[in-house]
Amino acid sequence: MGRAVATDEAPRPLQRSSPWWRRYAALWRAVVVQAIRRDLQFRAQAWATGMVALAELAVGLVPVLLIGQSAPDINGWTASQLLAVAGCYQVAQSLLSVFVAPNVMRLSEYVQRGELDGMLLRPVDAQWLTSFRWLQPAALTGALAGSGLVVVGLFGESFSLPRAALALLCFVCGCVLLGAVWTNLAYLAFWFEAANFVHDLAIETFSAGRYPVTLFPSLVRAVLVFVVPVGIASTLPIQLVVADASPYLGLVAVGLAALFLALTRLHWRLAVRRYASASS
Repeated sequence: MGRAVATDEAPRPLQRSSPWWRRYAALWRAVVVQAIRRDLQFRAQAWATGMVALAELAVGLVPVLLIGQSAPDINGWTASQLLAVAGCYQVAQSLLSVFVAPNVMRLSEYVQRGELDGMLLRPVDAQWLTSFRWLQPAALTGALAGSGLVVVGLFGESFSLPRAALALLCFVCGCVLLGAVWTNLAYLAFWFEAANFVHDLAIETFSAGRYPVTLFPSLVRAVLVFVVPVGIASTLPIQLVVADASPYLGLVAVGLAALFLALTRLHWRLAVRRYASASS
């Protein structure tokens, strides 16, 4: 996943007297505009980020295609369905590269350099600011390519609109879960001086999502659903579309997403208590 480079100042803080929804809306708009301007200003970097996303997609597809060609049916999965799962994973990975990676990879610097002081004093929630301050729009190229793979892989499959809507809901919940897991790993920077290794660990673990979790042993399958829930973002949406998966799994995905978000909020509060500011 590509890394965004800080090239300009963060949006100016808003007045505390403004309604909370207006402050967050204005801040989000400023963040998006800043990200687009940064990519337009540094076009070579933006093109490189997009090409890296496409290269990651191509490299990841090689083993999937080899597995699909080795047998017409693997544990109930056809070659086209395997392609759809890989595409779904690619979309999730690209969204993480756009919204999550540029922020979690900076968290250690915030803590080590004392830059978190200014964020804690701003009239917006500091956790929100550290989680959404930076975006990397160029990484969306991978999401577009992955969406194309999903369409190609599901071409000819019969499915209902409610099933498709439920699959989309599960995919969104899966992305939220992956972002929460990665964010919680990044919070280890409050406990350890060097926590940059967690980013490579997260990326490598998430890569298992390009294959259906049902192909793994039961113990690994449980880990990929309940601990590192990449299966909810890649496998479950396709299962809901092409297979007779229980719709109650969608409620499980929503419940897990809510639980992980609550734990992430609790983890943040505990982590901030350990933070030694630059002025202390």
